[in-house]
Amino acid sequence: MDQQAQTLKELQASIKAIDEQRSSKDITDSEREVLELTAVALRDAERIAIATIQKQLIKDMEAKTAALNAQARVIRAKVTKMNKTPKTINAITSVIKTAVKIVTAIAKW
Repeated sequence: MDQQAQTLKELQASIKAIDEQRSSKDITDSEREVLELTAVALRDAERIAIATIQKQLIKDMEAKTAALNAQARVIRAKVTKMNKTPKTINAITSVIKTAVKIVTAIAKW
């Protein structure tokens, strides 16, 4: 990626230099035409470099997203497992409360 970014910087610097030369009044029409064709070619190369960098960034983001999704699945599984214990305790508590009510009712009888 660093190589591609460096290439892009060099292309942009070249485009800037060519644009400055094209605007000069000291060049002939044929030189200006060559510079314009060069500028077009450099801009095409710049677009290709940008597209390549974008594709690599998208690929990197997809890989990181996959890793995050895998980690999220692990976390959800652990949360589900952790939630089972309180649910079990709540169910046992309900049973005990009911048993206490029954024993209390029997004791009053």
